[in-house]
Amino acid sequence: MSLDPDQEDELVSKLKLDAKALTLLQGSDTALKEMLDRAFTDSGDAELQRFARLLGTRRRPGGRGKLLTSLGEMVLASFLAVLGIAAFVPALTGLTTPRQLIDYFSGVLAPSLSSGPLYAGASALDFGLAALLMLAAFYTLREASPDIRESALALETSVR
Repeated sequence: MSLDPDQEDELVSKLKLDAKALTLLQGSDTALKEMLDRAFTDSGDAELQRFARLLGTRRRPGGRGKLLTSLGEMVLASFLAVLGIAAFVPALTGLTTPRQLIDYFSGVLAPSLSSGPLYAGASALDFGLAALLMLAAFYTLREASPDIRESALALETSVR
C-alpha cells in the first residue's frame, strides 16, 4: 500500500503532534519510556515493533562500544583516585615543609621549592592538586554512569 506525498506528510504531521502532546502531558521521562515500551515493544505487533526499532536505530549506538568506553573511564577514574589519595597523604599527615613533601614524593617536586615563591604555599599547592585529582576522578565516574547504565540495558534487552 503506497500513499501519495501529501498523505504521507499529513500522517507524519499528525504523528509529530501526537508525540509532542504525549511528551508534554507525561511528566516524567522514565514513566513515558515505560509506557512507550509497553505500547510498542511489548505489544507483540510486528509493525509497531518495527516502528519502534526504526526510531531507536539512529540514536542508539551499539552497547559494546559504550561498555568498552565506560570500562576505560572506570580505569581512568581509579587511576585518578589513587593519585588523589596519594597526594592527600602529605596534607593529612601534617607534612608542612617543602623538604618533607620533596622526601615524600621522592624528588618529584621541583628543586626550586627549597627556596622561592612556592616555599610558603607548598602545602596549599599539594592540597589543591589532590582536590583537583579527586574531583576529576568523581566527575569521570559521573560521566561514565549513563554509559554503564545504557550498556547494561542494551545487554539486558539483547538477552530476551
